[in-house]
Amino acid sequence: MTDNQGLTGGDMQAGPELWRGTARVLNPDPLRINYLVVHDDDRLEDMSPLQGFGPSWTRTLWALPLLARLPASLIDRILPLDGLIAMRMGGMNAQAWKPLAIGALEQVDLDDIGFLLVLFAGTEVVSDRVTQWQARQPRATLLIRADPQPVDFEAADTSVRDYCHSVIDAHGDRLSPQRRASAERGLAGWSSPEPIAIELPELGHNATSPNELVLQRAGRGLVAREEGFIGQSEADYDAAVIASAEAVMAVRDAVRFRDFNRFYLPRPGLILSEPALYRFAYPRTRPGSREDRAAHRVLRMFQQQRGLFTEIDETQADALLNDPLAQGVVAARRSELAIFTGGVALFAAQTCSAVLRLRPAVNHVFPLLSRYAANIRARNVEARLKTPRLFDDIQRSLASALGPDRIAFIERHGGPIKIISDAPLELLPVGDLPLALRYDVSRVNATPGNLMMGELVPRVTLTLAPEALSRVLVISAFADDDPLRNLVATAIDSAMPMLEGRVAIRQVRVSSEEELVAALNAADESILVFDGHGTVDDGDRMGGIIVGGRSVSIWNLRERIRVPPIVILSACDTQGIDAPSHVTIGNGFIAAGARTVLATLLPIGGVEAASFLSRFLYRLAAFLPAALDAYERAISWGEFVSGLLRMVLATETIDALLDPAADADAVRELKTRTNYEINMGRPDWYGALLERIAGLSGKGLAALRPRAARILSRSEAIRYVQLGFPEEIVIDDGTVFGRLFPPDIREQLGIS
Repeated sequence: MTDNQGLTGGDMQAGPELWRGTARVLNPDPLRINYLVVHDDDRLEDMSPLQGFGPSWTRTLWALPLLARLPASLIDRILPLDGLIAMRMGGMNAQAWKPLAIGALEQVDLDDIGFLLVLFAGTEVVSDRVTQWQARQPRATLLIRADPQPVDFEAADTSVRDYCHSVIDAHGDRLSPQRRASAERGLAGWSSPEPIAIELPELGHNATSPNELVLQRAGRGLVAREEGFIGQSEADYDAAVIASAEAVMAVRDAVRFRDFNRFYLPRPGLILSEPALYRFAYPRTRPGSREDRAAHRVLRMFQQQRGLFTEIDETQADALLNDPLAQGVVAARRSELAIFTGGVALFAAQTCSAVLRLRPAVNHVFPLLSRYAANIRARNVEARLKTPRLFDDIQRSLASALGPDRIAFIERHGGPIKIISDAPLELLPVGDLPLALRYDVSRVNATPGNLMMGELVPRVTLTLAPEALSRVLVISAFADDDPLRNLVATAIDSAMPMLEGRVAIRQVRVSSEEELVAALNAADESILVFDGHGTVDDGDRMGGIIVGGRSVSIWNLRERIRVPPIVILSACDTQGIDAPSHVTIGNGFIAAGARTVLATLLPIGGVEAASFLSRFLYRLAAFLPAALDAYERAISWGEFVSGLLRMVLATETIDALLDPAADADAVRELKTRTNYEINMGRPDWYGALLERIAGLSGKGLAALRPRAARILSRSEAIRYVQLGFPEEIVIDDGTVFGRLFPPDIREQLGIS
C-alpha cells in the first residue's frame, strides 16, 4: 500500500463545514468514527471563576486522554504507523470530535452527526438523557460513561471496535462494495499495536503530559514511574518540558513529510502553551472579610506565580490545610489547569505536535504592554523617543519569562507555530525579529476557556481556489464627516488597474447596527474586510467597532450574524494588547464562526491601513497564481498573510534607512529582491536586507542595527495578529490535488 492509498475520503471534502441545527456534521464518511463529549446544559453564571470553563468539563475530563488514543477511522489500525503519523502532521485523519450540550444533542438526529457515533457522558443525569436519545435513532450508537467506575483505554478500545463491527454488520449495505470491504478489512485487523519503547519517563505532570499523550497516540511507549513528578527547582521543570517536547520532535523527524503533504500542508509542529487568568483576575484586591483572608492569600499566590516550581510559605500551607474557602480556590484552579492541559494535549495529539509549556511569568508582561500601547497612541515627539525602550522592555520580559533553553528550542525547530496563550508571544525576540515575523504564527487565546476548547476541536480543511478568494467584501463604518472615510476606497480605486478581472471588490457602507447585521448576513464572499474605528474598551470592559457613533460588540452579535471564513480588521485595537477583558472584536468574530481573523494589537495609521489593504489585494491578484506555479504545492492562508507582514516591515525599513532620491533604481531593486526572498521562504531575509542596506548606504551594519530596531518598535507589521486557524485554509487551483490524487486513486478511496 502506498502512502496515498492510506487516505480516507472524509478528509478530501473541500468547501465549508456543514451545519444542521445546533450540531455540526462531524464527518459524513462512513469509515470515520464520530465522537461527542456530552455535557450538561451549563449556565453562563456557573463558568469557572478564573479562566471560564463550564462545570461539565470537570466531569468529562477523563474522556480526553481516551479520545487521544482511540482511532479516527475504521482503517487506522491497518495503516503503516509512519504513514498515519505523516497524515496527521498534515491535518489529515484527525478525530471527528466535539463537546456538545445534552440539550443541543436532543435537537438533532444521528444522521445530522455522522454514520458511526460514540458518546461520552460524565453524570448519571446526562447518561439517562443520552440513553433516551439513543432509543430514537435509526442505528445503534455507543455510550461510554465513567460511572460507576473509571474506563481504561483497553476497555474503551474494545467497546468501540465491537460497536463499529455491529453497525457494519447491520447497515453495511449502505456503503459501496469498495468502502464496505475497506471497513471489514479495518475491523478484522483492529488491534492495539505494540508500543515502540523510548527512553522518556512518563511524569504525568501538567507541564509534560500533553507531549506524553502525543507520543502515546504516535505508538510510543514511555518508561513508567511509580510516583508522580515533583521538581525540586525551576530547572527541573524546564528540563522535563524540553525533554518531552524533543521526544515528539524526534518522532516527527523520523517520520518526515510525504508527497501528499504538498496538498495537506504541515500543521504547526510546535505549540507554545501557557494557561492564564481572566484579565480582571490579576489586579490586587482586598479580602472582603476576616473569613476571606486565607482564600485571598491563596488567590494572590496564583496571581503572582511566575514559575512552574512554587514554594508555599507556612501561612499559605496552613490555609490550604485548614481553610475550606482557600481549599475551594485551589480546587477550582487545579481543575482549570487540568482542563486546559487536557484540551491542549488532545489538540496536539491530532497532528503529532510538540507542546512547549511556558512559565506563568509570560502573563506578567501586561503592565509593560499598557505603557507601550499608551505610548503608541500618543502623538508627541517625546513619546516616539521612548517607543524603542518600551518595546525592548516587553521583549526582554518575554525572553526572560521563557528562558534561554526554550528560545533555543524554538530556534532549533522553527515554524510554523501555534500559540495557545493570552500573552503576546508574537513579540518574543527570536534572533533579530519578533516570533511572528520570523515564523508563520497563529494563536488561540486561553480565555475564556470554553471558547478555547471549542476552537481546539479539529475541523475539515477548508480548500479554496484562487477564484474563491478573488471576491472580497469591504464594510466601511466611518461617519460621513470622518477624514478617514475615503482612504480605503481611494486606495482600492488606485489599485483597480492592477486588479481588474482578477479581484472583485464589493463595498458596503453601514451606519447602524442593523445595517451591519444585514450586510454580514447577505455576504457570500470568502473574505470580509472591516474598515472603520475600533475601541479597546467601550466603558464596560468590552471592545467594539464604532458604527453610527456608538460601540457595537461583535461578541454580543455572534448569534445573529454569519461571517465569512476569513476576516481582516482594518481598525485600531481589535485585539488590543492592553484590552481589559477577553471580549475583543477579534474574539467576537472567532466566536461568530470565522475560521481566521487578522486583528490589530495596537492603533494603526489610516494611510498605512489603506496602503496595507492595497498591498493585500494586489497580493491576492498577482502572488497567488504565480506562487502555486512556482511552489508546486498548495499554499496556506497563514503563510500568505505572514509573507505580507514581512514585506510591510521590509518596505518600512528600506524607506527609513535609504534615500530613494539618491538611487531610485537600487532601492527598487532591493525591494524586489527582498520580496522575492521573503516569498521563497529564505529564513535570514531580514539579516540579508540589513547587510545590503549597509552596503548601499556606506554605513556600518553595527550602526544600522539600532536604527532598524527603532523602526521595528513602531512598525505596522508588528501591530497585526493572526487569530484562529489560518493554517486550516488551503489554497489550490486543483492542479496540486489532481497531480497527487489521480482518478484511479480517487475511485479507490471513494472521493470526488
